[in-house]
Amino acid sequence: MTSQPRRSVSTSCLGACALAAGLLLGPGAAFAIDVEAGDYTALPDGANAFVVYGQYARRDAAYAAGERQPGAPRLASTVGIARYLHVLRIDDRWTVDPQFLLPFGQLRPSGDLAPLGDRSGVGDLILATAFKYKIDAKAGEVFGFTPYLYVPTGSYDADKALNLGENRWKLALQTAYSRPLAPQWRADAVGDVTFFGRNDACRAACGSAVDATLRQKPLYAGQLYLRYEPAAGVSTALGVTHTVGGESRVDGTSLNDTVGTTAVKLMASTFVAPNLQLMATLARDVHVRNGLREQARLNLRAFYLF
Repeated sequence: MTSQPRRSVSTSCLGACALAAGLLLGPGAAFAIDVEAGDYTALPDGANAFVVYGQYARRDAAYAAGERQPGAPRLASTVGIARYLHVLRIDDRWTVDPQFLLPFGQLRPSGDLAPLGDRSGVGDLILATAFKYKIDAKAGEVFGFTPYLYVPTGSYDADKALNLGENRWKLALQTAYSRPLAPQWRADAVGDVTFFGRNDACRAACGSAVDATLRQKPLYAGQLYLRYEPAAGVSTALGVTHTVGGESRVDGTSLNDTVGTTAVKLMASTFVAPNLQLMATLARDVHVRNGLREQARLNLRAFYLF
């Protein structure tokens, strides 16, 4: 069989396309399953929660093999996520939180990436179920496990390099452990791995004039947070995330885009009412192996428990 010719695509474009496909939860690391400090805190049995996220991120440089590339690639994103969850009690120690997340937003390239054009739409629906085990309910020591299933329902146009949807299934498995360290101090450790289905209609993002097949190796991520809680309902945290792996292949040819991104985060949250928590997070990439660097990210979250 004669292979179809593919036009070349710049490293900047590849980084932008990969990042745009993975704008759902991970700050500064394409495709990572991002969590906030305290996300694995056990919620009251039978509770419901509705969560709204707002996120603005700005990317200002492209990297290949750890070296900054020439040029001025710019990509800004404004993304929202609507999330609902319900807490089911299994026994005195186990709870399970079925939930769904629906992202939506806009991508705005500029500089060298301006020819890609703005994109807006809905991201892929995410179905998740968080299992939480209360090791020590009084102290708040918790172990958690969550599978995430990404359903390819989002906005996708194979002739556009930037999309909110990915046109492929994904499965992520995440584990977490949260424990007190000292009065008013807590630690959260989270790790996950993401497995990718294939996209059989990858054209513009893969530098192809016809349908090409995009495959990707598993992506691994770790997150560590140190929390300080000076008063009831008030929390601040410092976090670091590191993401590795995820090499992409187009029709069997490697894109040499293995992820190796480290980011730092600073967050603060408070309950403004007994059942309403507000949170703000600032994040920035401090090391990027391949792709676009996030110069800055602001996350805002409203968590309503009922």
